[in-house]
Amino acid sequence: MGTSRGYKMPKGGNWTPLKNDATDFVQGTGSADIKPSNLVTDFIRAFGGLAGLMRGSGGTVPLSSATNTVRAKTGGGGGAGAAGAAGTSAAVGTARNLGGFLSSVADLGLEKTLRERGLESAVGKSASDVTDTLLDEFAGPASTLDNALARESLADIRDEILNEAETFEDVEKQLNAAIDELGIFGILASFFGHYIFKMFCRNFYEEWVKKVGETKATSSLKEIEEYIRSSVRAKLTGRSVTAADWKKDEGKQVTENVLTETLEVFGVTG
Repeated sequence: MGTSRGYKMPKGGNWTPLKNDATDFVQGTGSADIKPSNLVTDFIRAFGGLAGLMRGSGGTVPLSSATNTVRAKTGGGGGAGAAGAAGTSAAVGTARNLGGFLSSVADLGLEKTLRERGLESAVGKSASDVTDTLLDEFAGPASTLDNALARESLADIRDEILNEAETFEDVEKQLNAAIDELGIFGILASFFGHYIFKMFCRNFYEEWVKKVGETKATSSLKEIEEYIRSSVRAKLTGRSVTAADWKKDEGKQVTENVLTETLEVFGVTG
């Protein structure tokens, strides 16, 4: 919740009714029809939907050093022309880097993927050393609020997928198990789910603590988090991504497609 400290929530427009509903939800007053689903949908819309999340509110992430062409198991690729992450949010840039890495691991294995990215120093190291290297490579420093949220969301994905990993071999085994179980699409959708939740916390946590105290604020946010997590898992797990050169426009398009479908889970289109 630390990234919410000192953050000022936007005012006016769709934010005003959202704030009122959020207060009623956390205080248990007002309409009983206000549920986590209502708040998440209205929050995404207030933030600007797909365009708002693609744009972000400060901070970008460059493409990792070798987010390269993968030979996906299903689908066909398209698009051409080099494209960096400039002009897109830190979340989109981080997800794009993660997608390229996971695709390469599935295709080439962890060791070769790391070597192709100039990260050979991580080969054979402990799970914590490998994942710390990847966190820095994909998300960069937490130099802005958006970068911090993207980094925290990626760390959550790391903890979910690699929570029991201790060795280099464990990392590769658990990465492949997650790719098989969730699909790269599902992992990226889960990343965006974490990011949306952390954005929600950034806007409401401090205000909720002032209104109802830390314990109630935290438990109410847990309801929001569980709704987001379970909704994404139920609808997007196991989806396949098409073959893509993640360095080029097609990589950006695949990432945008995942974000689009993640938002559609919450009833937000466009």
